[in-house]
Amino acid sequence: MDEIHEFCGVCAANTPGKNAAFDLYQMMKDLQHRGQAGAGLSTWNPDRNIMLRTYKRPGTVNEVFGGADENRFSDILKEYGGSVGIGHTRYGTSGSLTTRHVQPFERVHGLDYKWFAFGFNGHIANRKELEKKIRSLGYHLMLDTDTEVMMHFFSHHISDTKGDLKEVFRRISQDFDGAYNIAMVDARGNLVVARDPWGIRPLTSIVTDEGAFVASETCALHRHGTDGIRPIKPGELAILKDGKIEYHQYAKPKKRSLCFFEFIYFASVTSTLDGVSVYDTRKRCGEELAKIETQDVNDKDWVVIPVPQTARPIANSYAKAIGYPQIYDEGLIAVGKGRTFIDEGDRAAKVKRKFMPIPSVLKGKKVIVIDDSIVRSTTMATIVKYHLKEIGGAKEVHVRVATPPIIAPCYYGIDMRSFEELIASKYQDMIHNGKLSEEAQTEIAGRINADSLIYMTHDGIINALGLKREDICMACLDRKYPTPTGQELDKANFGKFRETGTTDPLEKC
Repeated sequence: MDEIHEFCGVCAANTPGKNAAFDLYQMMKDLQHRGQAGAGLSTWNPDRNIMLRTYKRPGTVNEVFGGADENRFSDILKEYGGSVGIGHTRYGTSGSLTTRHVQPFERVHGLDYKWFAFGFNGHIANRKELEKKIRSLGYHLMLDTDTEVMMHFFSHHISDTKGDLKEVFRRISQDFDGAYNIAMVDARGNLVVARDPWGIRPLTSIVTDEGAFVASETCALHRHGTDGIRPIKPGELAILKDGKIEYHQYAKPKKRSLCFFEFIYFASVTSTLDGVSVYDTRKRCGEELAKIETQDVNDKDWVVIPVPQTARPIANSYAKAIGYPQIYDEGLIAVGKGRTFIDEGDRAAKVKRKFMPIPSVLKGKKVIVIDDSIVRSTTMATIVKYHLKEIGGAKEVHVRVATPPIIAPCYYGIDMRSFEELIASKYQDMIHNGKLSEEAQTEIAGRINADSLIYMTHDGIINALGLKREDICMACLDRKYPTPTGQELDKANFGKFRETGTTDPLEKC
């Protein structure tokens, strides 16, 4: 995967008679792949004077909660224990990451219905407009983050409605344009989780004898079983109370727009998103890539390898589909901590430290290396030149990409914030019927040091997903943004990119 990232994972638990903090910790661990820069939880306990408490820090879940120190771990979860709570794992795109930036955000107030904490997964596309509006109401902004803007809108609507959360979220749906899965708990013990009306990010729930649980992905619910897992629908509000869940439609569903990247990269391979298996989707990606292979592959001269970790089922399925399953092998080993995109600075140097090649697999071979995407190209260019050719001794390297060319920014939370940073953006006029021209693919192959390059086609990715085109957000591939603000931003930014070659980057979140 080429230095892109999504921002967060959210979870919530209502466990009558139990300490939900332990369940939240485990769910955050299971969502760690969605954010490794910070973690936190907020719990409600009416037996405390401080009924609502929040604990959060920069770092991985284990680092934040002292998982390596059993006593510290136990003390934290007991001190911040409660039967109702929310959890959050964060990848921060702001320049500095302090405890203040980590979610959940908590707003303390003397009136219990105005005292709340929340975490969210997504990005608000109309943030600039919202900032102007909230300032006009007298609110002050301290942090460069859309989470703070959202907090003030919640505060304003909660005050107006005396804490009627159904009405609060109805109003929020009229304010916010973009992707947002929100988990909120207040000092009355009310716990709600909401999915935006477009359903851009996944959100799922389960009720068991142990209580009620919600998480960004099913992988964080599997410890509670798999029977009874239910996706939360676009525009739906889940109220977790007394170990049960009530579902309410707080906003009219918009054009369903589930992000295709969730299946290809962000989500755990063990998850099911809106009823579709991530693992099965990645296998079908390999089959679709095999259909458009142009090289005369055999089992004597060739080897097929994945870029760890996400591309493994894609590469394995690809090798089977071309008729030579035995040539699938592990030619690269991930040895660095975390994901490359988490760090700023010299990405090429970090990529060199992240992977180690296996020369006995690669030397003298024609290598087909399969990755989930190419975005900026730094990762793949370094892998091909440094790991596979210089150290591994590969005779040739042929890159196959399970995602079509990424030509446009994402306004819904993936950190692709400008046209000019995307290696394929200038080739968008060379995409015909969802397929990049051979001329463009040859040129990009040269830029990443590869002997050849083949991107997935638009039809191929839709076939792999097994969903209707109209139910998928593929705006970074075709500039068909599902929300009004996304469409407005594209019109302004694409025009500027055409004229000047640069654009104003998206706000950080």
